[in-house]
Amino acid sequence: MNIFNKTTYKQLIVAALCLPLASCVSEDPFSSKGEGTLMLSPEIRSEVTTRSSELTQNTDLREKLVIYIETSRGVIKKIKGLDNLPPFIPLKSGRYLAEAWTGDSVSASFDKKWYRAKEEFVIADGENKNLPLVCKIANVVVSVKPDVLGLGMSNLKVTFSHSRGSLEFTEENIAVAKGYFMMPNADKHLSYKMEGDKSDGTHVVKEGIIPNVQRAHEYVLNITSEPGENTLGGALIKIRIEDIPLIEETVEIFGRPTIEGVDFNIDEQVVGIPGTPAGQKGAFTDKIVYVRGYEGIYSLQLRGGQNFIDMGHIAANYNLIDPSLSADDVALLANHGITWDNPNDITDPVTGKRMSEMRITFHKSFFDHLPQKDTEYRMEIIALDNQEPMAKNQTKVLRIATSDAAVEVKAPVETAPAPDPENAPMAVLSRSATLTGYVMTEGATNYGIKYRKQGETAWTKVPVQAGTRAPLSTFKVDVNGLQPSTTYEYTAYSEGYDKEDIQTFTTEGEFTIPNASFEDWSSYSASTLFGSKNVVLPWSVGDKEASFWGSGNEGSATANKTLTNKSTDMFKSGQYSARLGSDQALGIIAAGNIFVGKYVETEGTNGHLLIGRSYNGSHPTKLKVWANYRPGTVDIVKNGMDKYLPEGFKGSSDHGQIYVALTTSPIDIRTSDPENGLFNKDAQEVLAYGQVTWTAPFGADGVLETVEIPIEYYERAKTMAAKYLVIVVSASKYGDYFSGSSSSVMYLDDFELIYDK
Repeated sequence: MNIFNKTTYKQLIVAALCLPLASCVSEDPFSSKGEGTLMLSPEIRSEVTTRSSELTQNTDLREKLVIYIETSRGVIKKIKGLDNLPPFIPLKSGRYLAEAWTGDSVSASFDKKWYRAKEEFVIADGENKNLPLVCKIANVVVSVKPDVLGLGMSNLKVTFSHSRGSLEFTEENIAVAKGYFMMPNADKHLSYKMEGDKSDGTHVVKEGIIPNVQRAHEYVLNITSEPGENTLGGALIKIRIEDIPLIEETVEIFGRPTIEGVDFNIDEQVVGIPGTPAGQKGAFTDKIVYVRGYEGIYSLQLRGGQNFIDMGHIAANYNLIDPSLSADDVALLANHGITWDNPNDITDPVTGKRMSEMRITFHKSFFDHLPQKDTEYRMEIIALDNQEPMAKNQTKVLRIATSDAAVEVKAPVETAPAPDPENAPMAVLSRSATLTGYVMTEGATNYGIKYRKQGETAWTKVPVQAGTRAPLSTFKVDVNGLQPSTTYEYTAYSEGYDKEDIQTFTTEGEFTIPNASFEDWSSYSASTLFGSKNVVLPWSVGDKEASFWGSGNEGSATANKTLTNKSTDMFKSGQYSARLGSDQALGIIAAGNIFVGKYVETEGTNGHLLIGRSYNGSHPTKLKVWANYRPGTVDIVKNGMDKYLPEGFKGSSDHGQIYVALTTSPIDIRTSDPENGLFNKDAQEVLAYGQVTWTAPFGADGVLETVEIPIEYYERAKTMAAKYLVIVVSASKYGDYFSGSSSSVMYLDDFELIYDK
């Protein structure tokens, strides 16, 4: 199958960052029991010399960052934006691919660039891995050598182009401009056109192509003038293309500063009783916090809450590296038990990059000065690595409990957020959902998930088990009997636990196939080898671009034949059905057919189709249709096509077929290439597939009968969202090979997608 405009999850790229992810061994790729770590160390490389204007784009690149982690089954994790990258991603042992994308994917631009990185890696059980990602520009780059400005030509213009865009270099920008192209899948070459006026007034035009261009290469158009015979104006204009594989200059964008506790988890409470002597139960101890920034530490603030202010313990806001911080302020903080080191430059042992590091010590005396109270104290630690707007920030809160009443009591179970439709598209369907919770304590009993329609008060409980399970384990429940396009609330529950950490999810809508009963028909004018022809179209308006359905009628119009048309011979609803009648045209079989998509063009006697129309991403279990099929005897087999046909096909009963698929992109069909140009149900773009093939009559004479086609979902459908619906019907299944019966007929009415549960 020839893939058209292959569109997958792989469409964005990354700026440099140094960020940790974790791996684990589990049946679930996101199990919480992993012990390994994956450290990503990407950098961005650009072919353009670093300028201040380049660096000001870094904030934009960070926001546009998308990272994918995928297996052979498809994407298992997608992160949008640098600030949304979690510190750890649990993974089971196995082979993975990391991809990173950022920038602007524009067909042609003088300033919009596109970057990407891709690395395969393997995670072993318990392994800690450092994975560098070198992110390079993904554009084809063009420029014009500025020497052309010295040739004395006026009105000079150089245009580069491909099928989807063009860039024009003029005398004003030739000296400095570079052009950035994203190449369409179908384009391998860039065209160029140089024109201008020579000193004698002669208008010169030179055109050509730059063949087989490669991304991350710059193609420099070098225009020279040399004396020669048969020239206009006494000079011969020559054009030479220089292919320069650049990408040497480096622009780096790192992750946010990190704030970590030494020998304690800064995200958990520090618990103790003020004044308890060292070494005794309940005594506070010194707590050291490290702050690190890859682009320096510009500001490090301590921001105490009102409780600190009220008791005169510490001021509300201190910047520990503010040059204006007085000696008295430093002494005050030290008296209250807070000291720190000035920033030091160190080398990150994981990435090898230079970074700044500071150490803050919260001494025992700091905690002992806090009066006991029933709620926790909160001290914000805020690190910035630069001035706005380039600054990246990180905030952690030192939370302190000074009494039993202030100690955070963990819930026995917690609710996981609703599944992301992009990363887990089959977790929430139109009538069912798979929801996740976590066991947080050993005391969790009789737990599960409860849910209700948003706006209602009564809960429905779905229990997991009556026993206990180890802390930090995952449980899942299947919720059925839901309504499409409806928002539900849910939360984890267990015996004796009433806190409601409510999450929401919305079920998928169900897709209604347009013109499914074939009541609407029209026509449009198409150009053929024998002039313009009217082509019958199963749509209300004669526009094949807008029509949900297409057929091969445009191809058969060359022979003045209409293979697919409305019929009143038999129908299920309304007054029409679709009649698909195979016929003989120009000595070959023209199969009666109808499909979701459009007929692009006729190439000689071959058809070029684009099958699939935009779809809402839902997950039906069956395709239902009313049909009647009367196969003829195979009377035509095109020479050379026997290897694609069943043995003994000629003289046998013809085959009728209906197939349905959900895909990530439309599918390009070219009957001129039977090896690669036809539909392949196992292609990566196909997420689900179902089909029925008839080799004998179906349905009683003159009667439509229902058939339901089960839709099988491939494993990759669990991590890739369906964007297109494909339905293809043919009265002669092997019509793509120009073989079959010229008398096969099929009637169709009332297509419908069926959603179970």
